[in-house]
Amino acid sequence: MIEGSLARRYAKALLELAQEAQAADAVGAQLDAFVTLCNKDDARLLGVMSNPGFTPSERKAVLDAILPQLSLHPTLRNFVRLVLDKNRFGAMPDIAREYRALADAAANRVRATVTTAAPASAALQKEIAAALAATTGKAVLLEVKVDPSLLGGMVARVGSRVFDASLRTRLETLQVTLATTALG
Repeated sequence: MIEGSLARRYAKALLELAQEAQAADAVGAQLDAFVTLCNKDDARLLGVMSNPGFTPSERKAVLDAILPQLSLHPTLRNFVRLVLDKNRFGAMPDIAREYRALADAAANRVRATVTTAAPASAALQKEIAAALAATTGKAVLLEVKVDPSLLGGMVARVGSRVFDASLRTRLETLQVTLATTALG
């Protein structure tokens, strides 16, 4: 896919520059925050900056008015200007996603989403992160969500892998087993 490879190339270039400046994680966090700001309903900066109805000089003037108000790393500030100059501002969300993936791979870490039936204590979260780290062999950045429909247990997603230890799934499996046993 052209867009994905384009975003990956831009993200890789930004990551290399950020690593040289020893600020890969800081630049990544600021890039995520910047993209979130650009996508806010009240701002819609992303739409304006990628709208061909505005001249390049108008878009540059908008960016020049906004950037001084944000405390962005100089590498990221220059990168944002470059993306605007190359008419690729609409790809910023994809670039941020690819940057996050490349930075995680470079730091030997993985992001995991754990959904529990009830809020998990800090101790349980630490235990879950340690178990997932042992399974993946990587440092784990944990995002915890609550879904009462699980009834109990948890579901962990690490990349494309899903570890489902929820009571809901166990009950559904039991129901299917009982139904097929009764029929057989």
